[in-house]
Amino acid sequence: MKLNSKVWRLLVGLFSLVFLLVVSQTGTPAQAATNYNGADFTTSASVTNGPDFKHADTIDIEYNLNFGSTPIHNGDTITLNFPENLKGKTPGDTFKVYDQDGTVIGEAVVSDKGVVITMNDALEGKTNDKLTLNLMTKYRYEDTGEKDVIFPLENGGNSTSQINIVANEANLSKKGTLQEDGTIKWTILVDRREIEMKNLDIKDTIGANQEMIHGMTVSNGHWENTTTFQREKPAMTEGKDYNVTYNNDGFDLSFNDTVNNLVVVDYYTKVTDPSLIDSGYKFRNNALMTWGGGTSGTKNSEEANGKVSSSKGNSGSGSGDTNETEEPGIDTDEDTGTGTTDTDGGTETDEEEAAREEEEAKEEAAKEAAKKPATKPAKAKSSAAKSKTAKHTVAPVTATENPGATTKTNTKLPQTSDHQSLTGIIGGTLVLATLGLGAVIRRHF
Repeated sequence: MKLNSKVWRLLVGLFSLVFLLVVSQTGTPAQAATNYNGADFTTSASVTNGPDFKHADTIDIEYNLNFGSTPIHNGDTITLNFPENLKGKTPGDTFKVYDQDGTVIGEAVVSDKGVVITMNDALEGKTNDKLTLNLMTKYRYEDTGEKDVIFPLENGGNSTSQINIVANEANLSKKGTLQEDGTIKWTILVDRREIEMKNLDIKDTIGANQEMIHGMTVSNGHWENTTTFQREKPAMTEGKDYNVTYNNDGFDLSFNDTVNNLVVVDYYTKVTDPSLIDSGYKFRNNALMTWGGGTSGTKNSEEANGKVSSSKGNSGSGSGDTNETEEPGIDTDEDTGTGTTDTDGGTETDEEEAAREEEEAKEEAAKEAAKKPATKPAKAKSSAAKSKTAKHTVAPVTATENPGATTKTNTKLPQTSDHQSLTGIIGGTLVLATLGLGAVIRRHF
């Protein structure tokens, strides 16, 4: 009888323990993730380049968000929609967001209509989170002229930037796309404006670290709209419609008949140093088109420079203020072959290329400077640095979306003429960036 009593007490004790464990688990449910509308926290937003854009040009936009006392938890998402007349340049691109120590704090996904950032637990317990987004977009429609780009702001406000959409007057353009097999597909658009071109010749010169692959596809084409074209089947025939001579540096392509419509030339080069593919190195190519002349004398000519990089420019970085109560240390263009629809990669003059690359160099220098810890934190000017509740201030970090094929034209908008480098504009804040513009995320185009 005593044995049965002891067994009974043991069973009751085990049951009670299991009951307490179940109750404790159900009594502390996991916190549900929150989907924040970025517009509710946007303090400013604007277009940062321009004001003139061709339909295929990249329109850079910047958002500044301030979450104040609103905490950012694991699983929370921040959704930010583009202005109605803009669209994402690289829909479907996914990239990780890092803090300045290289820790992943979230992941962002770009769509046609905006960007969604899903945060992890790296910012748990931190406050005064701020967000800076530099995104790459394109104009959504086909019309031209001056347009208002309207950004919704917090408290029902809005900010307006003005852009000017202009027609593309180029007759020649070129773009490159990295392939999974270590090759680059180059596409040249010939006679973009569909004017009459007699004695048409294309001299193409490939850049360093590439090897020409013999064989190409030359197709008649037509425009479906201002930025989308279609190759027509069947493709042209070598020897009948055109002749091509290959050399170590590229090729010379001549047309036997007068050309008066869009022509699409597709060919491939092999990357000779595979280590460069994921390094962000820019592979380059140059095409020179000549036509006319004959008995009249001087020929017309036009040049196009193409480039491609494994980096889409989508990257992000950020941090937040640690509270006093916290313990230290707690912390598309897809083409399946001739006959398919493809997207215009835009054009870029030598002057535009030089201006853009100078701007890229400045941005890269700013990123490197931003990665270094502040040596004189006492001079920090951000409100976060002055906060009495902040235990320490994190050095400002920002990143931008800026792929190798980006085209920037003319000067900054008048309303952004005072826009300085993002370095130093935020201290003790959460700074994130996409399409996108820190850490650099290498992706295929």
